[in-house]
Amino acid sequence: MQLNTIDHIAHTNRLRHTNPKLKVLFALSMLLIALFSKSIVVPLIIAFIMIALTIFVAKVPLKIYLLLLATPLGFGILTVILMGYIYVGGNELFTIEIFNFKISIYSYGINLGLLVFSRMLGCVASTLFLALTTPITELFYILKELKIPSAILDIAMMMYRYIFLLLDEMIRIMNAQNTRLGYRNLKTTYKSLGTLAAILFIRAWERGEKSFIIMSSRGYNGDLKLINKIESPPVKYLLLIIILDIFLIILSYLTTDFKVIA
Repeated sequence: MQLNTIDHIAHTNRLRHTNPKLKVLFALSMLLIALFSKSIVVPLIIAFIMIALTIFVAKVPLKIYLLLLATPLGFGILTVILMGYIYVGGNELFTIEIFNFKISIYSYGINLGLLVFSRMLGCVASTLFLALTTPITELFYILKELKIPSAILDIAMMMYRYIFLLLDEMIRIMNAQNTRLGYRNLKTTYKSLGTLAAILFIRAWERGEKSFIIMSSRGYNGDLKLINKIESPPVKYLLLIIILDIFLIILSYLTTDFKVIA
């Protein structure tokens, strides 16, 4: 399953033991620069850096990474095409006539769409880097250090945990239904999905009650304990990140007027 795969990779990748605070700071700085960049060039550079680190340094399987990247890429390409049609300006690149309906693509819209696409790619690559190299428990600890209320973190941790339990339960029930031809046609599919939803609701309720009893018997008092304290990252790496950020910001300013299509 994809969610379990992401969680497994986060615990087994080559950057697993790199300081999580450093990874969070690096990924967030790259994400913010890509998001607010007015240049097409800088977000693409950020995407290249993050993809290279994720695949070649962290050794995340290429097939899984491309699978995760496929949907954002599809929406990004569609966005470029639609913005080329919606935003009129610059040179008319080409025109298609379908059933006496004229569709024209303009250079201004394409350039604007490419800017949005590059921002999206840079932000997604930064997010995937953080998600695939840092376990969620370490991210929760960092959020706790940032003084996020404990109640919110406890709910988030339980939700994250029970997503996997419910998905495993759903797969188990669907496999049982498939062996009984529960999805052989549209009518039986609707019936099976209704049964699946009802059983999942009951199982979720039962597991929640059992978990609360187990946690209470082990001294749970409304505050989930997280991992031991994470050390602050070395100063030299923080300086490298700051230098890279400054370089990218200056480059973004210098390449603001860069256009892919004149």
